[in-house]
Amino acid sequence: MELPCTQYSQEFRKESVKFFKESGLTLVEAAKRLSLTKEPR
Repeated sequence: MELPCTQYSQEFRKESVKFFKESGLTLVEAAKRLSLTKEPR
């Protein structure tokens, strides 16, 4: 079963990229902290 594609606002995308660049985290860890994983919840 495939999960539906989620739409994110431009502001959320911008802030997510900023968070990733400034955090020093790996992309995977930043995505987990932002709840952007593709794993089922």
